[in-house]
Amino acid sequence: MAQVTESPAPAPAERLPGSAASAQWATAVTVVVIGIGLGALGTSLLTPGHSLAVPTAIVAAVGGGLLLVAWVVASFRAGRQAAWILAVGTAVATVFACLWTFEFALPASIEWSDATAQAQAIWSRLEHSPENVHGTVPVQPCIVHSTGSVGPLPAPYKECAYWTPMGHAVSFIASGANSSGGLVYTDRSSSFFADECERHLIGSWWVFAPSTDSNGNPGSCPIGYRFHGGP
Repeated sequence: MAQVTESPAPAPAERLPGSAASAQWATAVTVVVIGIGLGALGTSLLTPGHSLAVPTAIVAAVGGGLLLVAWVVASFRAGRQAAWILAVGTAVATVFACLWTFEFALPASIEWSDATAQAQAIWSRLEHSPENVHGTVPVQPCIVHSTGSVGPLPAPYKECAYWTPMGHAVSFIASGANSSGGLVYTDRSSSFFADECERHLIGSWWVFAPSTDSNGNPGSCPIGYRFHGGP
């Protein structure tokens, strides 16, 4: 009579101590890198005077693609805890990167550059320039810069300075092909932007755009800007 013996069940694979914690740390670092990368992408896509929605949508699309990959990995991988952390972290990083792109990237580009020092140096020169009988420094021909940058606005750009009893302003206007709008450093607040689209950035800095769309309709602003009527 044959005797049936049961073979013992295979022992579960032994995990090295700390392997789960190491995977979670690696996942956390990956999420941080994704967030920084998405934020940098959004910052590089922004152009003063153009819609904020397009760069934000691109960041959301790239983040959504990474989220999809992370979700697929989390769904089919045996050890899924770290993969789910990656998926959730990628979703959170994408949301924050979109918020950064729409709200904070342009002000940060101004704050982290020497744009304010550039504008104040121009004001200082105008302050000591001869005035006419109305107390106004004659408007100089605008200067076109072919190199350098002013915060997020790269060359070529046009620099125009104004000094009047009503207020002072320096505008930096994109002068490349298909460019519109630019940056303004002024103490006149939004009153400087008669019949234009504007958005306050930080301190005395504003960004502006034309108030007509591609069809010539007035009062139409890019997403993220506000129309300012006449004085």
